[in-house]
Amino acid sequence: MNTAFVVRETAGQWITDVVAAVRATGLRAELVTEPLEPAELAQLAEVVDGFIVVGDVRDAESVAAAIRARTPLPAGVVTAAEGIVASVARTAELLGVARCPASVFTLTHNKFAVRQALAAAGLPGPRCALISAESEAASVAETVGLPAIVKPVNGAASNLVRTVSTVDELAAAYRLLAERLPLSEDARYHRLVGSIDPLKVFLVEGLLRGPEYAVDVLVRDGVAEPVAVVEKPLIDERKFELGMVCPPLELSEKDTERLFAAATAAALALGLDNTCAHLELIDDAELGPTIVEVNAGRPAGGAQPVLLKLATGIDVIAEAVSLALGTPPPKRGVGLPVPVGYLIFYAEGTGRLVRVEGTDEVADLPEVLEVVTIVRPGQLLTDDQEIYAVNVLAAGFADTEDLAALHAEAAKLIRFELEES
Repeated sequence: MNTAFVVRETAGQWITDVVAAVRATGLRAELVTEPLEPAELAQLAEVVDGFIVVGDVRDAESVAAAIRARTPLPAGVVTAAEGIVASVARTAELLGVARCPASVFTLTHNKFAVRQALAAAGLPGPRCALISAESEAASVAETVGLPAIVKPVNGAASNLVRTVSTVDELAAAYRLLAERLPLSEDARYHRLVGSIDPLKVFLVEGLLRGPEYAVDVLVRDGVAEPVAVVEKPLIDERKFELGMVCPPLELSEKDTERLFAAATAAALALGLDNTCAHLELIDDAELGPTIVEVNAGRPAGGAQPVLLKLATGIDVIAEAVSLALGTPPPKRGVGLPVPVGYLIFYAEGTGRLVRVEGTDEVADLPEVLEVVTIVRPGQLLTDDQEIYAVNVLAAGFADTEDLAALHAEAAKLIRFELEES
């Protein structure tokens, strides 16, 4: 039996799902990883068919050599870890099993480069600029306009994303990112993005105004297929995502098609092929459906794949694996006949997780279909970043107010115990 290799950088809920999808194609699944602690090694040994341990999973040449030493004909190399999508694609190139060029993922991990590529393709987008010093706040504000969004050039999960309305606030946001990002445990911020130092240079974009949506797109042999529109009706003042709905409760067929068209056009304009992407959009009052974020080479994060499967019958993780390996598309099921809600709960404050309590009580609520906890004891949780700690899938709600009430009820039951790091 041939083997596909699953590459991971840190612990992740996705590993079990990806391995299951690999095995469903009839292949073995071995894990490529950096050295593991004995407890985690024992846990993962129950999930995968073997291990390849390397010093640095981002070193494509070393990873390719280690895989080649195990087997001269690997079935493919896959990952769902955002920070290593490009290096894993490069590993696949070196092994002769690439399905999408690594250069495409290198581009999509640079938010400023994405803005430039989409603009060159004639797609709408906010005015944007890079800021590399606090003293540039006034000139950048003049270029971009205010209010604006300040964000890392290669971040994810809304890490240190800030909204600013004045030049002074823009300067303060620059100081905040310059102070906080060097302290992040996320390795991506400590590596150059092309010629950009992500610890010192940040992206500033004009603020878009309108409802927020997400669309996962599958691209197979040059044909882009949108999976579904996910609406984000519950967002608090800090822009934390609290709840999503699929399909949206009140969205016309025409508006759905506009969102689909924007998402697929962006995926193709960025050169994506035989892979997937999770795209976030705002239906801006002036620009129309506008791309906010492109997460290429992986499906939606958190429990959104569960949401999509419940709502549409499409397993986006299995689809992503088949695209990466070049295997036949997986069989699809049928979604529920009613909208499915996805509620997200975060720990408050900063610290390492000791335990999560109350999830069993949430699971007993009549509207709840499933509860998925994706954080683990010892994990660092921080207010700077949206970490989808507990995820609740629900159905049977009447409207947005009903969904918000369910979120409030569940929030009273879920308790996070943190200890100072």
